[in-house]
Amino acid sequence: MADKFTVTARKFRPMTFSQMVGQRHIVRALTNALEKKRIGHAYLFSGTRGVGKTTTARILAKSLNCKSGPTSEPCLECDNCMEITAGNAMDVMEIDGASNRGIDSIRELRERIMFTPSKSRYKVYIIDEVHQITKEAFNALLKTLEEPPEFVVFIFATTEQGKVPETILSRCQSYEFKALSMKEIADHLSLIAEKEGIKASLSAVELIARRARGSMRDAQSMFDQAEAYGAGEVGDEEVKTALGLVDNATMSTLMDAVTARDMGGLMTAASAVSASGADPAAFLEDVAALVRDIMAARLTPGSMSGREEKEKAKLTEWATTLEYDELQRFFNVLSDTMRNMKYSAQPHLTMEMGLLRLGEKRGVASLDEAIAEVTRAQARAEKEEVEEPFRFPMSGAPAIEQETNLAPAPENIQMAVSGAGAGPEALLEAFKEARPMLLGIMDNATAQMKGEVVVIKVTDMHSLEQLEDPDLKATLQEVARKLVCPTARVVVEYHGVKKNCDDGGARRLEERERSLKKQMVDSPIINEAMEIFSNMEVVDVQPIKGA
Repeated sequence: MADKFTVTARKFRPMTFSQMVGQRHIVRALTNALEKKRIGHAYLFSGTRGVGKTTTARILAKSLNCKSGPTSEPCLECDNCMEITAGNAMDVMEIDGASNRGIDSIRELRERIMFTPSKSRYKVYIIDEVHQITKEAFNALLKTLEEPPEFVVFIFATTEQGKVPETILSRCQSYEFKALSMKEIADHLSLIAEKEGIKASLSAVELIARRARGSMRDAQSMFDQAEAYGAGEVGDEEVKTALGLVDNATMSTLMDAVTARDMGGLMTAASAVSASGADPAAFLEDVAALVRDIMAARLTPGSMSGREEKEKAKLTEWATTLEYDELQRFFNVLSDTMRNMKYSAQPHLTMEMGLLRLGEKRGVASLDEAIAEVTRAQARAEKEEVEEPFRFPMSGAPAIEQETNLAPAPENIQMAVSGAGAGPEALLEAFKEARPMLLGIMDNATAQMKGEVVVIKVTDMHSLEQLEDPDLKATLQEVARKLVCPTARVVVEYHGVKKNCDDGGARRLEERERSLKKQMVDSPIINEAMEIFSNMEVVDVQPIKGA
């Protein structure tokens, strides 16, 4: 009978602390505690999947119950060590927190822990995914966890430490497991390949290590999958085909199309990825990682020291072409697309359309540039030493005149106001007819046409407050649209007495605002916004005080 196959993750699971890959900080802390016989009664191991939490718990159990222990290096030959390794030790209980999460399970556990170990030094309870235990069950465990029998040790493992109650955390020694580095995973896979007599290329092993995202168990499972596909050989093509990955040439073609804003080439590359049957989520993760590498090449060129010369040259080329803000936008687009794919019935189409967004037109000014340009415009305007106007949409505002900087009305509207249509006085009369309550206000107000805007000027704050009422303003706007044009709108301005401002100052103020408006209209960011929103126009410009 042929030997039974054992998956790599089980066959090469570390048996002692010295065999562990990574997690040096945890190995050092636990071995020092064991050597000094400073044994805690409760431990909490947290971290992402496949980084060694359960493995470490089993090694710790062996270290505690080894015939020569407690020791930092269990012998692996005594009955206790072999039984724990085989998973059938009577004094080491592994409990699944997901299926034993209720208060009844915890009550049963509390009753059992009172009995002394059958043949070992300690009774060890390893509870995996402990965060899934209910709140009531945790509360039932608190007293026992704080003062357990001296021969009991709890070891909790969780992928979501944030869901473990603080009352539990405070009673445990907490150790956080880190994701393994790509090099640590790749070196270990190469060692496994050597021991198993499997021909594995370094690039294929690194590809698996990169895809594993810090999880050794995931990497070993993918290694087994690629080895099965390659019939004992693990090469680049075997890994890409078995795992549904896209080769570097396709990635390079796609990024070249993005940097060149070649939408046709980008669509071709995206379609090729879909046609290849590659996992769209995995592909987008790789593109996001490539964007990150380009950002690193732009900000810290020294980080590319371990890469091949051809790869370094390509990353440098992209980093020189693409701006910082643009790379940030790429990453945000990819993140949004990956999130949308989770709810899409056609993830490949979602991926393709998301990739096309990477090639959208560049030239959008950054926020910092826009702020700097406004600040420069304000500084130039302040040299004229003209008092700045303010707008007061709220009641109780100081009596300072409000100015507007609206373009002259179109010719057809000017003709309508001058005689062919409703003039300012006729508008005021129409407003009074629509709302008789405005009789006193409109008798002391004036109307003026600026563009498609009907400007009602009042001289007291009470009138301003009344005319700014949403329902009342909607009525006035409806009247204006019937008499002036369908797109007309109403603006109410306060024109109270303004101190220390003669006619010359008012003219300078008007010229200054007109200059500011022209500067803003000519700025790149405003031009880009007006391209996106075709119906947009700059109505007014207000400097920011103290900017």
